[in-house]
Amino acid sequence: MIDIQNMKLAECEALSRWIDPRYGFLSPDKFIPALEGNREVYKVDCHVLEGYGQDAEFLREKEKEIFPISFNISRTDLEACNIYQKIEDTVARYGLSRDQVHIEITESALNDSSQAIVEAVQHFHDLGYQVWMDDFGSGYFP
Repeated sequence: MIDIQNMKLAECEALSRWIDPRYGFLSPDKFIPALEGNREVYKVDCHVLEGYGQDAEFLREKEKEIFPISFNISRTDLEACNIYQKIEDTVARYGLSRDQVHIEITESALNDSSQAIVEAVQHFHDLGYQVWMDDFGSGYFP
């Protein structure tokens, strides 16, 4: 994201992309549903956050600015593992602050388990994280 007041980079979003040697670029809609169906997408989500931690560590060593990041988690992450602890462990391992890590949950998650999502958002808030709605207004929510 760009801060329009000074036209400088203010924040980044970490996204999952797959470049397959045989099939080329695969967009998330080609592989995320299969991972969600097998309750394995949390591994990708945790890997994305781990990558940010590694990048932040590298930038810190080079005395460069570290921008906050937003990254997606799936509703199945809440059921497949203790996603709260996995995020907390990664944040601690890389010396990040919670205000540097923003969690995005897709609007479509509200259709399937809205009470669980509300509770998850509250838990993340209690831990000190911002939670954003991803894909808001894209037609999932009435």
